[in-house]
Amino acid sequence: MRNWGGALVALDEGRGADYVAAIFRAIWGEAADLSLRPKLMDVLAHAKLDGDRLLQRAASPEYVARLKESTAAAAERGVFGSPTMFVGKEMFFGNDRFDFMTQALSSAA
Repeated sequence: MRNWGGALVALDEGRGADYVAAIFRAIWGEAADLSLRPKLMDVLAHAKLDGDRLLQRAASPEYVARLKESTAAAAERGVFGSPTMFVGKEMFFGNDRFDFMTQALSSAA
């Protein structure tokens, strides 16, 4: 079960950072299989997110359309995986690139 529209819902609810931190920690830190609904629900619960409600909302036509639009926009920028971050037009891909991204942010400030 993959429902990446949950990030959009969490962003709209002001909980985007909590959602992303929980999901990234589970995937990159624990190698968790979030295609398993019980595991995903556990990760979201630990972040104090209502996983059932969040995923139900993410499955709505509004969020499905927004996810498609966001995915298309990311592909147009050259995104091919996660995590991908941008500082201006410079793209950083992979969790091992956070230090480079931090340097770019410092230089841009």
